[in-house]
Amino acid sequence: MPYDSTTNFLGKNVQQYIGQELYLKGLEKSSQSYGYTGFILKYQKDDDLLNDEKNIYKPNGKNYSSRYEDLAGSYFQVLDVMRHPKAKKDAGEYGDEFYFKLQEKSSGDILFYKYNANSEYTFPFILTGFFIKEKQRLIGNEYVVSDDVLSMSRNLVSGKALSFTTGQTWKCIDFDVNNSNELSLLLQNGGGLKTAIPYSLVVSDEGIKKVYTAAEALAMKRKYNENNYRRILQNKVRVGMTKEMTLLAWGEPAEIKQSGRNEIWSYPAGNLVFSGDKIISTK
Repeated sequence: MPYDSTTNFLGKNVQQYIGQELYLKGLEKSSQSYGYTGFILKYQKDDDLLNDEKNIYKPNGKNYSSRYEDLAGSYFQVLDVMRHPKAKKDAGEYGDEFYFKLQEKSSGDILFYKYNANSEYTFPFILTGFFIKEKQRLIGNEYVVSDDVLSMSRNLVSGKALSFTTGQTWKCIDFDVNNSNELSLLLQNGGGLKTAIPYSLVVSDEGIKKVYTAAEALAMKRKYNENNYRRILQNKVRVGMTKEMTLLAWGEPAEIKQSGRNEIWSYPAGNLVFSGDKIISTK
């Protein structure tokens, strides 16, 4: 199956990387002195050569890593993908490890990168095809963002804390890599105020939802009424709210207990008591 540009990390579908262009993200300032790991000059059968300074691509002289200054922001073409040479004999240990054969686009250097199909968190690249497609998809979209995200955001012009109103609509006007070297959406409200939020919040389906499309927010407002809608965006609960509203505001409880005819949902912030589908106590 060819790469469709809808995913940045392809997991075990490694052959889809062949022919793709990769952009190497920067590192957090505290990690820059350590450089990048996994970039080597020669693909050889013995994996221990990752710990051979002579085999490191542009070594930093310590930690068997490559110099940050020489690699950050580089573009690479994926020429080939090979299984780890030990995978055939020990699939349990090496079956999810591969090597990318890369060509650095500005210099033409040929090198290899060690890739683990289960390590999305450490994947240092952004696929150019994915970035272009997501940028086209996101720009122009309108979103409603929860208060806790906006309270941590900054006015991009002044650099000061953001002044916002719960439930206001923000339009995506750009998609780029932020100062922390992660993908982010540049947003602007109706008054021209600009801020940025992490892309991960827009696409995440884990935990409490933090970013809603304008259509999702409108449907939620109509379903739960204006007051409850605002409480959900503020991660607040009150007596009378339903279980569905509670899950949107506070997420899944740590524990659920029966107490006679009532149900007690336990959270770090306290216990909620339900009678049927509605909260009757927040103590």
